[in-house]
Amino acid sequence: MKTSFPKDFLWGAASAAHQVEGGNDKNQWWAFEQITGTIKNGDRSGSACDHYRRYAEDFRLLKKLGHNAHRISLEWSRFFPDKPTTLSRDAVTHYHRVIDALIKLKLEPFVTTFHFTLPMWFAERGGFERRENLKYYKDFVSLIAREYKGKIRFWNTINEPTVYTLQSYFTSEFPPARVSLPKAIGVLRNLIHAHASCYHILKDEDPSCKAGLVHHCMYMEPRNRYNPLDRIAAAFADWMLNRSFIDAIRTGTIRPPVGLEHDESIKDTSDFIGLNYYTRKYVRITDIAGTYTKTGKERVTQMGWTEYPEGLYHFINMLRHKLDVPIYITENGIATDDETWRADFIRRHIAETARARNDGADVRGYFYWSNLDNFEWAHGFGPHFGIIGVDRETGKRVVKKSARAYADIIKRNRCGYR
Repeated sequence: MKTSFPKDFLWGAASAAHQVEGGNDKNQWWAFEQITGTIKNGDRSGSACDHYRRYAEDFRLLKKLGHNAHRISLEWSRFFPDKPTTLSRDAVTHYHRVIDALIKLKLEPFVTTFHFTLPMWFAERGGFERRENLKYYKDFVSLIAREYKGKIRFWNTINEPTVYTLQSYFTSEFPPARVSLPKAIGVLRNLIHAHASCYHILKDEDPSCKAGLVHHCMYMEPRNRYNPLDRIAAAFADWMLNRSFIDAIRTGTIRPPVGLEHDESIKDTSDFIGLNYYTRKYVRITDIAGTYTKTGKERVTQMGWTEYPEGLYHFINMLRHKLDVPIYITENGIATDDETWRADFIRRHIAETARARNDGADVRGYFYWSNLDNFEWAHGFGPHFGIIGVDRETGKRVVKKSARAYADIIKRNRCGYR
């Protein structure tokens, strides 16, 4: 099998503003963290990785490790901290500096407009539960599209809309932690429209840019493959999480149970697709949420997940046939303190990426999640996904063994595993 990659292949790592910057006290996540019991071990994001001040240092480290791209998000609540009509020019200037720092180091910016955090004022108005609120999100996207035009070639519209919806309105791990199937369905439908609006705004402002959805996929298996009801449950979970959103932006039709409508403005609204992939689940008819292990004896990560590299190959091919657009692996990572395991995890998943490319998939980049050990939402600071450690007392960055292993892959531009 050919394991080399083209010279223009993008190699990088991914991050999200709230998880690394620190001090994002104007969004709904900050407020959620103050509620007892919402975050594991009582953690709060606080200063996080202090990336807001140390971004240049962090980018230089990535450059030394051979990266040629980096994925970030813009924190909406910094631009409009208190109300939708009052813009913070400090935020505009800050993100100019962040983006310029990436460009100066020849790290291609992959920039996400919405990565799970909402300004508190937007959340208090109902957030994405209400269709009329999309105007505020569109105003934000219009601002950043104008402001950073010409600097950003790759825009990510929305990060993992299905995950955001399910975690916020089904599992209660995300704010507003409101369990409601009707609200979940309504939010997912509104996010389809939000994505499409974001795409058109970005393309109207800069037709030369590339804009695409970042989509999370999780491999769903029936707990008992011989039980037809478990197979039905797994197929439904697969449809809802992995396929419903993709189907809508491919065809322009939102299908049940998400909705029943056709809107041509939704159709073909992804110049590329970002694929986030981590693990698989076992689903049964009596537990459609599923479990990450089948026997309870499998080796699991700090998130309780198992490793299944073949799932990445599966979803690359699913997206290839569904959308026929370039694919970027925008997140793929493992939470562990075992550096040998992390290095092997990276090699195995890049090998699956190479296998998919050999079969004809147009995969153009790979972003490991994440560059830094950071604030992992409801799991706090416990899970260590980073290839660079962060001393929680001093903030010191510590380059891990896995970072060197990944750097070697990048240097040779081949996975070197098979």
